[in-house]
Amino acid sequence: MQPSRHNCLYASFALAILFLAALRTPAETLTITSSPPGATVEIDGLAAGDTPYKTDYPDGYFHKPHTVFGSRLDHSVSVKISKEGYLSQRVTLTNGPFEWSGLTGRRHGSYFLLKTDHFKIQLDPISYGGGEPAETIDNDGPMRGAARAADRESDDKARPGTGSVAIASDPAGAEIYVDGKFVGQTPSTLSLASGSHRIEVKSKGKQSWERNLDVMKDSQLTLHPTLEQSP
Repeated sequence: MQPSRHNCLYASFALAILFLAALRTPAETLTITSSPPGATVEIDGLAAGDTPYKTDYPDGYFHKPHTVFGSRLDHSVSVKISKEGYLSQRVTLTNGPFEWSGLTGRRHGSYFLLKTDHFKIQLDPISYGGGEPAETIDNDGPMRGAARAADRESDDKARPGTGSVAIASDPAGAEIYVDGKFVGQTPSTLSLASGSHRIEVKSKGKQSWERNLDVMKDSQLTLHPTLEQSP
């Protein structure tokens, strides 16, 4: 038995309501802050502004879409935060991919979701060789740098200068460790104290890449390792 004309009209009307509701999907605000503030924000390689940074995205970028008509984020998103005198940080903002399918099952695809609506990023100072900063931020809040002057005096003697090390990788987004400490993700440009350093580049499912690197004062080095698949 064929469906009545009234039933077809009701079904079309219901789909139209869902479509119009999707068009009015509310927006939510993504906020990116840094300590210290005033850092440059680059989203997917494009300059977006300075911290504190805010931008509106569709609700479907933060939460699982309720209908096939809703807005979906179809790619991963990363942000790079940089400020002169501090190590750059690169952070992946999204989880995914997740799978979606249409009402009939004929249409399907993948989408990503933003991990949160507020990212707080701590930037680490490169070194104290250029002079004592006015204050240093740590977990307990601002602390006057003069309180640590005695400890840093020995550090200054041990770090007579710095050099620049640009690190990229294949694939990109790998974690960078310097002397066992996580400092960011590839690609990043680091300013390291002159001397010997252990550089490690790691990515899930790949073999780690490691090198001992001698950094000279005012030197500019470039590393671009290719990470092999783990056996």
